[in-house]
Amino acid sequence: MPSHHRCALVGCAIDRTYSIPGAHTILYQEINSFSLDVSVDQEVIVYCACPNETSAAMVSEQLMFKGYKKVRPLSGVIDASIADG
Repeated sequence: MPSHHRCALVGCAIDRTYSIPGAHTILYQEINSFSLDVSVDQEVIVYCACPNETSAAMVSEQLMFKGYKKVRPLSGVIDASIADG
């Protein structure tokens, strides 16, 4: 029987200006202290708008350290979202 798969979208930002609707936003100053209220078995996609997606990589590492098993940082998400309007 097919199951519906849903992932959590997490954005890293200086402020909430460029957040994607429905995404959890983690401010840069919260990178080392944030909590995410989703199952550790749920897939988590992490994005940011910083050069080389440094913050997305840092948050991804933090999530894996906290026990999240399916964490994937993405690149270029904010730029594509802004370009799409």
